[in-house]
Amino acid sequence: MKSRTFASILILVLAVMIVTGSCATSKKAYVATENEEFYGTWVNPDYDEGIHPGKLVVEHGKFAYYTMTYSTHSCKYGEYYIADKWTDSEGNIWYKYVDTLTITSVRDTNEKYGLAKINKSGSKLEIASQRNDYPTELDPDSLFYTLYIYYRQE
Repeated sequence: MKSRTFASILILVLAVMIVTGSCATSKKAYVATENEEFYGTWVNPDYDEGIHPGKLVVEHGKFAYYTMTYSTHSCKYGEYYIADKWTDSEGNIWYKYVDTLTITSVRDTNEKYGLAKINKSGSKLEIASQRNDYPTELDPDSLFYTLYIYYRQE
């Protein structure tokens, strides 16, 4: 009788641990809405004569870079999904995303992990991405990625 009681209790404890463990470790994937703050046209006139794209257009699931703020044909485009979104204590909105970029001139694609921050007023976007993992901060002096800064175009 004692061994049956012990076995029953052991099975019950294991079942509870399995259910609790699976609930604790599973994280729901972020599902993007139709009105994300990330969406829109972002520009930086300082990039117009440099090596960075002057304009970024972000839509639900796709994006395009343009050489100049006034360009009408993209130089790079791709698809992405938002992996996570949160708001920090200062009211800034953060995104983690994964994108697949296609460079128009060379027909090359590559996947990158990105971190983006939109300031509280929604007017400034800072983004960084790298191939192996998400950047952990937005550091303008990083040797591992370039920090891009864009401003919302109304």
